[in-house]
Amino acid sequence: MAPKLSIALLTLTAALQGAAQNFYPITGARPSQGTLGVPARRNINDLAAGGPQWDLYILALLALYREPDENPLSYFQISGIHGAPYIEWNGAGPRAQGNWGGYCPHNENLFLPWHRPYVALFEQVLVERARQIAMSYPERFRFQYVQAAESLRSPYWDWAADSRVPPSTVPPTVWVNYPNGNDVQQIEVENPLATYRFPRAVLDGKYGPFDSQRRPQVLRCRAPNVYPQSANALLSRRPLRQWVYDALTRARNFTEFSLGGGVVSLEQTHNAVHWDAACGEQFLEFSLTGFDPLFMLHHTNVDRIWAYWQTLRPDQDIFTEPYWGQARFSTSAGTAIRWDSPLQPFFDQRRAFHTPVSVRGIWTFGYTYEGLEWWRKSAEQMRQDAARLVNQLYGPRQAGPRQLRRRAEPTTRYFARLQLDVAELERPCMVSLYVKGTQVGSLAVMNPHANGTMETGFGLDAVVATDDEAAALVQAKVDGPARPSFEAEILKPDGSSIPVKSVTSLEVEVEAVEVTMPSKLEELPQYGQSRHYKAKVVQREGGKH
Repeated sequence: MAPKLSIALLTLTAALQGAAQNFYPITGARPSQGTLGVPARRNINDLAAGGPQWDLYILALLALYREPDENPLSYFQISGIHGAPYIEWNGAGPRAQGNWGGYCPHNENLFLPWHRPYVALFEQVLVERARQIAMSYPERFRFQYVQAAESLRSPYWDWAADSRVPPSTVPPTVWVNYPNGNDVQQIEVENPLATYRFPRAVLDGKYGPFDSQRRPQVLRCRAPNVYPQSANALLSRRPLRQWVYDALTRARNFTEFSLGGGVVSLEQTHNAVHWDAACGEQFLEFSLTGFDPLFMLHHTNVDRIWAYWQTLRPDQDIFTEPYWGQARFSTSAGTAIRWDSPLQPFFDQRRAFHTPVSVRGIWTFGYTYEGLEWWRKSAEQMRQDAARLVNQLYGPRQAGPRQLRRRAEPTTRYFARLQLDVAELERPCMVSLYVKGTQVGSLAVMNPHANGTMETGFGLDAVVATDDEAAALVQAKVDGPARPSFEAEILKPDGSSIPVKSVTSLEVEVEAVEVTMPSKLEELPQYGQSRHYKAKVVQREGGKH
């Protein structure tokens, strides 16, 4: 059993509470003065290999968990910014009457910009805790722990390169090196990545309605499912690597990359991970998802993929066209959203709200990712390094020079483009598309409060391997294309079905596009003009869901 940890180490609230009494500016974990460059966020699987940084990460998380729920910088309140308990945070202003009570935007272009300062806030508080804890280590160990705290950043789970949930999120306890007089000792502590326990008073209604099921802690894959096996099985069925590669290399603009269009967008891929990684439960529930320790690992990776897109496509790093936004805590539905709209509740140091423009650069918040060392590389060097990394991690599996040379010839790829009005769906739900009995893609629709059209584009590579198969699917004729038949299935989390015919807005078309794959790792695929063919969609009958 884990020993009770020192109150001096894990209840270090005074300085942070004092900062939060007026307002807490989101600056990120700023490096020490005179430091050249900033630390890179690490893969959680690398961090979990052990060492001072892992010790501090675990202990800092435990410290945040044990903060009183009234503290704005506790894990409870930071996690609650996303959805429940629907309270004002950081003096950001009152709730708009009749609005949904969470701050987070989804199914709109603010999705990526809003989550960047949110993760930066978590990272900022995490590193402040780690710095305090590092100072409690004995003098002969203190320097390495102080250095480890300075370079600690929020780790990411790269579910596109390895879709298995991080092994470090499984065991109920972990071992860390802990101060013990003039030495350190290994002790077993509760694993903060395995679950989070809600304060009893919160479940009893301290802040109003919270969880109708009154679950005492974050749950994953309840029986008959088993975590992590069931989650890994679900995740393995999705082509996450291909989706990310297509989004990074084929999307024509920020909106298509982030929100949807001819590819499975980053937000849509993110939704699928929320659906699978805990077999539903709080991680899928819009109001409670922020409390699962998987959340920050997941969203750090989402931010990472956006950062690579920004490097590859600096002309499309942020949205530029205004639009009418959706309702959230202090923003009414139909508000005009622009690149300078406030990202509530996140203040900068001037007590002005951050905006999409103010958060567009990762350098704003004192972190980076592998390959994006802007302080010692030119923009072109970073573009080449980002392209190389994207090709190696997410591109076609054979990436040797000979295969690259062979691939530098035009071929045709086929996509199924799907669109629907989410208002016609009971959410959350999963819309899956099948061709010849094979699932070619699935769209997780999470947000019960969002409106508008969702568009996506599933690659048909799994069912179209030859020209003959492509011709049979598209059936192009002199007098115009026939309407190839697709099967669709719409399922709720409990497995019950929503009739396809009830979603009258559901449309599918086949897109054929010529693509030239790169001949070098520093290059990306080049896509040509597209041809579009209308498709008929019918209800899928039978088969294994």
